[in-house]
Amino acid sequence: MFNELQRNVRDLEALSGLYGEVSGVAGDAAPVIVAALAGAEGDESVLNYAEAGANGRYLLRVQAGKTYRLVAFADRNRNRRLDASEPFGALDHAVTAQGGRSVGRLDFSLDSAAPLSPAERAALAGLAEVKRQELQIALGDQVDLDDPAFSPDGGKKGLWAPTDFLSEIGGGVYFLQAFDPKKTPVLFVHGAGGNPREFESLIAELDRKRFQPWVYYYPSGLRLGTVVQMLDGIVTSLRREYGFEQLVVTAHSMGGLVSMSYLKRLAARGDERQVPLLVTLSTPWRGHEAAELGVKYAPVAIPSWIDMQVDSDFQRALFSTPMPPTTRFGLFFGYHGDSGDGTISLASQLRSEAQTEAQRMLGFDETHTSILHASAVRQAWRSLVETAAPQH
Repeated sequence: MFNELQRNVRDLEALSGLYGEVSGVAGDAAPVIVAALAGAEGDESVLNYAEAGANGRYLLRVQAGKTYRLVAFADRNRNRRLDASEPFGALDHAVTAQGGRSVGRLDFSLDSAAPLSPAERAALAGLAEVKRQELQIALGDQVDLDDPAFSPDGGKKGLWAPTDFLSEIGGGVYFLQAFDPKKTPVLFVHGAGGNPREFESLIAELDRKRFQPWVYYYPSGLRLGTVVQMLDGIVTSLRREYGFEQLVVTAHSMGGLVSMSYLKRLAARGDERQVPLLVTLSTPWRGHEAAELGVKYAPVAIPSWIDMQVDSDFQRALFSTPMPPTTRFGLFFGYHGDSGDGTISLASQLRSEAQTEAQRMLGFDETHTSILHASAVRQAWRSLVETAAPQH
């Protein structure tokens, strides 16, 4: 297992992602190809390319440590090369990819006035020879909760082999039913080694006439800042496409750290009204001693352990800014014995700063996993959720 982890960590350090939106082909049904070019001036080559979605959004898997120029064109004759009659455009600045992180909001339009050098044009003429590397991230794909990807093995892969997870599963935000603009989305965020299927009991409590369930499935072995960045980019894209006004968030364990960081990221740029309610269950607000031991003594450390150490930089930053005043925060904690829920200590679940920010705090005699299914928890959670969105 540690050998596999070591390979994944090495691959992760060499992997990055570039994402954004290409506009400017209104009414044109041609596929839009986005290419990442790198190399010395006059000797550029395409290192990878992707086809933008119908909404113009793209995601490119690239090598870290390189500087890229992004060029897009409408491939009207579908021959995977830029021809004279096809509109094209380029991002107005170069982008340097960083290991284990994505660079986003790289938006530009197709504009035939954009200059391309002869070397760049030659590179775009040779796309058929480029070995394309996919990075599939779900942006509202509709699936069932019993989808094979949402398995315990998939969640385990996300923790111990995060780059394999990205290549084989992809992850992202999935819809469990067709989008309905009249229903408030409820997003479920799992914890370390978890998967969306763990929320089955809570999802069954939703009033489907008022709410629609979404799940965020991510490789939980990644650094938490990267996980938050991915969530932010995905939800921003979904909001642009579907125009929903509010999003209720429910998170388990480490997913609570991810979700609160996401909320404070929204507040920092003035989008704080987007999430009226956050409910967390058994979240280690002060981290976990085992993660600290893993970083110190394991042959290879899972990257997320760095942020899960007791009082890590990530957690200190988490409480350096207040909770958005427009968000109600429900803190659910578990106890089953003297020291916590069997996985997370009470001291970590009941960090004083988290208690201060919570409007509702409830404890349950449950383990770290049974808290997701207990009847009393389901009833209390449903009561909070049903007050979070207006009746239609």
